[in-house]
Order: sequence, then C-alpha cells, then structure tokens
Amino acid sequence: MRAKASRFAGGWRVGADFFARGGLVVTKSPPPRGVVDRMDDLRNGAIDTARVAPALVVFFEDTSGLALHIRSRWRFPFSIAWRVGRVLARWMGQLVLPRNEARIRTEAFALDARDGRADARAIIRTYDGTGEVMQAMAYATWERDGTRYMSAAFPVPGACLMGLLRLDAIAEHEGEVQAVALTSARRDGDDAGVWLVRGRLAIPMPLGERLELWAPGTAGAPAEDPPPGLPEATILGRHEQRFLGILFVTHYYWFWPVAS
Repeated sequence: MRAKASRFAGGWRVGADFFARGGLVVTKSPPPRGVVDRMDDLRNGAIDTARVAPALVVFFEDTSGLALHIRSRWRFPFSIAWRVGRVLARWMGQLVLPRNEARIRTEAFALDARDGRADARAIIRTYDGTGEVMQAMAYATWERDGTRYMSAAFPVPGACLMGLLRLDAIAEHEGEVQAVALTSARRDGDDAGVWLVRGRLAIPMPLGERLELWAPGTAGAPAEDPPPGLPEATILGRHEQRFLGILFVTHYYWFWPVAS
C-alpha cells in the first residue's frame, strides 16, 4: 500500500490552505486543472477511455473549470449522527460534507515530490460565498497489471485516508460511453478499496465509494430535480457512500462551466 499512498498526514487542523501552509504547492507550466491530466490515465481492460463522452472528460481533465452544486440526502440514523460529526469535521477542516445543499468552488495546484506519487496534484473544494473548506485532497494515479486507478488522498489528523478508485463504464449509446463510475468496490481481486494510512501501516476501512457521472439526457441518469435558477448542467452526478455496506448518504451533483 505504501507505494500507492500519499506521504502526507494532517495535523490537528487540515483546512483549505493545508498544502500551501506546508510549502507543498509548486509552480508548474502548464498547471494541472483536473484530477488527471488525460482521460487515458484511468484506463483499464473494462473501459475504452477514448470513447468516453467529451462532456464527462471535462470532469477529469478540467475539474477546476467546473462549478458544482451538491444536494446531500442523509439516511436515518446517520442524518442525526452527522449533526454532531459535521461539527467535528469543521473543527478538523476536512471532509465537511453538506447537511443539505451547497454551491462549491474547486481549485487545482501541482504538488512537490514529497507526496511520493509522481503525478500528484491538490484539489481544494470550498463553499462558495464563505470560503470554508469542504475537502482538501491530493489526487494521483496508480497502475498495476495494466489497470490504472484514481488514487485519492485526504490528509486527516496524524494520518491519511486513501481511496483507490477504478473507472467503470455504466451506460453506452452508439459506441460512446455516456456514464461512468469511480468505485472502491473490488473486482476479481484488484487493488480498489479504502485505507487509513499512517507511516507504513495501512488499515483497510469499512467504507465504500461510488461516484457516477452522467451526460445529461442519458437513459438512467439521476432524475433528481435541480434547484431553481441553476445554470444548465453539463454533467450530472450521483455519489453513494457506505459504511459496512450500509448506504448512509447519497449526494447529487450538478456541474456546469465556471465561465457560464
């Protein structure tokens, strides 16, 4: 696991300025804009990344160029527990997920070699209007046996929460992949999963992640109604998070270009 993991660990507080505060941000030309540089960075034998719809490619290659609105639907009793958990998350300055709805800004920065992964970049998500951190993440990629994964690192106090997510195709039309999923669910014994990493110790976590991204109008896309006055979405998302296999929250996402 060590070769797949970021070397970063958080202090008592993480916050939106975690990487800048630690002198970990570097100037790179051109600077990274997405969670990966190229869609092909997430290739595997089950998906032809060259056939992914251009609207979805933008999420991966130009993440910081997209505005985001989130609607979170928490399931009971996790909805009650999150009232307390969110207070702790705000104190920690990390993983401050919405209670209900929020508008989110995204920024991307290159990171220096201390991360330990060659293509690491910071993706900072903050609440629009307040600047409060939602997530401070370090993204990179990992490859084994021809399968590439998204390697997502969340610094937390004294450790790092790591997810290895595989890209799957979930809807196609006339040869074009119109919906994809990033998932931590293992398939045929592959490397997907979630761990808590501290030094050389990697502890498997009973957490599950599945983020679906859909081109609007695709059959099977989330039918959740957008909030009034929202610009027309170019990407729809549904993000399910599980603990011990139990679904505790579903986030619905609407993405559109910042310029609009």
